[in-house]
Amino acid sequence: MNLIKSIDALLPQTQCEKCGHPGCKPYAEGIAAGEAINKCPPGGDETIAALARLLDLPLIQLDVERGPAPAQIAFIREAECIGCTKCIQACPVDAILGAAKLMHTVIIDECTGCDLCVAPCPVDCIEMHPLPLANITPIVGGLAFSPEQQQARTAKRNHARRRFVVRNDRLRREEEHRHAERLARTQRAASASANAVAETATNPVQSAIERIRAQKAAANDQALKKAKITLAMSRAQLNKSLKAFGHPPTREQQQQLVQLQHEFEAAEQALSLLDTTPVAQPKVGANGNA
Repeated sequence: MNLIKSIDALLPQTQCEKCGHPGCKPYAEGIAAGEAINKCPPGGDETIAALARLLDLPLIQLDVERGPAPAQIAFIREAECIGCTKCIQACPVDAILGAAKLMHTVIIDECTGCDLCVAPCPVDCIEMHPLPLANITPIVGGLAFSPEQQQARTAKRNHARRRFVVRNDRLRREEEHRHAERLARTQRAASASANAVAETATNPVQSAIERIRAQKAAANDQALKKAKITLAMSRAQLNKSLKAFGHPPTREQQQQLVQLQHEFEAAEQALSLLDTTPVAQPKVGANGNA
């Protein structure tokens, strides 16, 4: 395990799967078992050299047939997004924000440039842009020259690794929860089927009332879920604009911020009618700042 962790620490943590494994750690496990060290395009020659030193192996050339992996970032043309969530499901580090039938957007600071979100998009509205190296630390190999840059890159790689692990843990828990729900539904159905005919015969009015109550509860749950998603997206759009606009913002930008603030407050009010849980609220001041 220590060897696997040491190998994994040298990999770029893009989780791009170009090595043929579902992430950097699985590739580290493969290398520890004797797999070739030249299958990581994002790591490039720098990673090959580091792995060769660690494992006392000869240097070999990068396997270029696995494709290029430059410093890049995903970009969603939001006006064309249909909210299918396929890119969200594909992203290995949860770097895409959105929900079903709502606009998606990439969290720039979290994107590893793996490009796994591009192929699943049914409307081809995702493209890869060169990473703005002036303001974003690259995690691919060969672009950290000073000790400070290497330290920043290591911190970002560790952060990407944690997001990858947390996402996988969440997916595993969700699958276990779905499995438990399926078993529970099967048991409830078996139990209910034994009593359904008798219950309907003895008290058809009560059965109808229970069905109506269940339908209302399901409708309320759906409305609450939709309201929470709308609020989250409104908050994200407001915060994104606050971050993107200058300080102080222009008159036009300030008007946009005020409109976004009104939309956020409307979404918050709609949610409050369905849920009493308090929600954190970003505010826009008179000068347009949060």
